[in-house]
Amino acid sequence: MYYQLQAPDRLSLEMAYWEAQIAGLDPTWIGGNVMDIGTGQIEKVSALISKHNLDILVETDYQPTGYRR
Repeated sequence: MYYQLQAPDRLSLEMAYWEAQIAGLDPTWIGGNVMDIGTGQIEKVSALISKHNLDILVETDYQPTGYRR
């Protein structure tokens, strides 16, 4: 699964990003209060979303690449 998550403020994002790194989710900071996570560990991402009050901007089965046919 691929998630793009937005935090309500910078502190929440930093805490969520740090926790995601510790949990082995390999997050990427996109900019502003947005990060993305590509993982198969849906339970860990759900717990992270609930704990840090994150909004889901994108939730797909795969990471979009921008490639078009």
